[in-house]
Amino acid sequence: MTRKQRDALLTLPETEAEVLRHHMLGPDDLAALNQCRTPETRLSYALQLCCLRFPGRYLSRGELLPGIMLDHIADQVQADADVIALFARRDATRYEQLTAIKERHGFRDLSQPLRVELAAWARNEAVGLTDGRVLLDRLIEWMRAGRIIIPGISVVERLAATAMHSADLAAIAEIGGLLSPPQCDQMDVLLSAKVHRQQSRLSWLRAPAGGVGARLLAEILDKLELVRSIVGDVPARLPLHLNQRMAQMAKEGSRYTAQAFQQMTAPRRHAIMIATLSELAITLTDAALSMFQALVGRANLRAKKRLEETIAASAEQGRVRLLRIAEVLEAVVTAVRAEADVTAAVTATAPLETIADDAAIIRRTLRPGRPDVLGELAPEYHVFKKIGARFLSSFAFEGGRAVQPLLAAIALLGGIGGDRRKPLPADVPLGHLERRWSRYVFTDNSIDRSYYELATYFILANARASGVWVEISRIHRPLEKLLAPASPATPAQPVTLVHAFNAEDYLADRMAALDAALLNTERHLSGKDAAIFADGKLRFPKEPRGDNEQEQTRAVTARLYSNGAADTDYRPARSCQPLDRLHRAFLPCLHRIATSGSARLHGRIDR
Repeated sequence: MTRKQRDALLTLPETEAEVLRHHMLGPDDLAALNQCRTPETRLSYALQLCCLRFPGRYLSRGELLPGIMLDHIADQVQADADVIALFARRDATRYEQLTAIKERHGFRDLSQPLRVELAAWARNEAVGLTDGRVLLDRLIEWMRAGRIIIPGISVVERLAATAMHSADLAAIAEIGGLLSPPQCDQMDVLLSAKVHRQQSRLSWLRAPAGGVGARLLAEILDKLELVRSIVGDVPARLPLHLNQRMAQMAKEGSRYTAQAFQQMTAPRRHAIMIATLSELAITLTDAALSMFQALVGRANLRAKKRLEETIAASAEQGRVRLLRIAEVLEAVVTAVRAEADVTAAVTATAPLETIADDAAIIRRTLRPGRPDVLGELAPEYHVFKKIGARFLSSFAFEGGRAVQPLLAAIALLGGIGGDRRKPLPADVPLGHLERRWSRYVFTDNSIDRSYYELATYFILANARASGVWVEISRIHRPLEKLLAPASPATPAQPVTLVHAFNAEDYLADRMAALDAALLNTERHLSGKDAAIFADGKLRFPKEPRGDNEQEQTRAVTARLYSNGAADTDYRPARSCQPLDRLHRAFLPCLHRIATSGSARLHGRIDR
């Protein structure tokens, strides 16, 4: 860390919220302070005690104290903040107070036994962490809770660094224990083998696809197959506490070259490479799914373009084509009536190739039903014939009850493997087919296999956004995995049992706090005007009132103490006397006093 970051960890509180949270003195603290004879010794004792509690270190000689902290502590010990300049005229006074504070409040220095205990605790905490700053914060909090005085942030930083290094070595050893010698040899081959002169096999695995096509999808599946053969079942056997460290190693490995891997020690190299390959398997899975989605989209666009061209050609050339067909028919009729050669009459009108093209275009335009894109998908089947079955068999698709027929069709086509010599079974799954595919799949009381496969591929591409997922994918995962936390929950700490709630004890405690608060108020009002405070009682001047005002006061009081007092508007009317307004304003103050803690109450009344 930088010097600024180190100083921020053990800085004194500079805001009111932090001061109120960490530097409130309790009854035991005030009792210890009362044993000090002078205001400066009381203030110094309180300052050193508060500094040991938070931030948990010694108060340095000549250290500049935040004004809000100094004023707050001075108010609690009933001393002027300026008397701090008179403290420690004897060199031994400060050390005597520190010794007394340690004995009375249980503070300890970081001795060698405590250092060993703290290092062991830090090693256990570092097992599931990848950020050393988090461990550093936990170390500081643990030392504050155990009242261990922090000698310096550099000491804690070295403890955290040592624990993180030990946890890293332990994780590498634990991951290495899950690897077999053949796996290690295969990972070393990835670094040494070359795809071509300037590219290692590892670099080839991490290279992204450069376009969209069946050949590129087949290359992705080849990479995925190789990675799976190396990784095996290591991710499934990996303990949960190593998930974050595996993710960190995968990030490191994504930046390393093959030469950088070869310069590492064997255990570290194999651990980082297995993490990198595990993450690469997920990346390749998402790349294959995205490539398949792109192939389906491209096939749909091509079919749509062909349909638009057909419609445009039919509209532009329809009149010419129909006139040509009419001339052909007239020539045929004339030849038949004259008993002449029909073939010669037809070829004299137009070439046979032109007539055949016109017939095909007219027949395609006049298909039964409304023309749509699905009717133009047949030329795209050759792309999915090459790679479709292999893609389906490369992943374990899962889904809910609604997509079970689709999953059955995927399993069927993946099992056939694209072999056209294997016919479809009699009980072929049909529940996933949509109505718009029916007139293309079912022809002449049979199933068109090409359109059946195309329908399955297209429906799978649409279902991946809703009901079908792949377990090892990062993008197309089940909803439960997406909503699950990134790391397992921290084991629950043992809960300390408290005594059962007792209303009488609670009321007695609140009454004692109220008495202490009122006595504190009396002490601070002792120097006020005698007309307001006299004879140990708080008095208010009374003014003469008429009968009308007295009745109004009684009405206000009755309304105030009625059952609906909580819903009464307590804004004072202009006609109310000063005593009535004070009475109505003082009741909420008493309620706050009765419901607040005595320590916080003292600080608020003093301010």
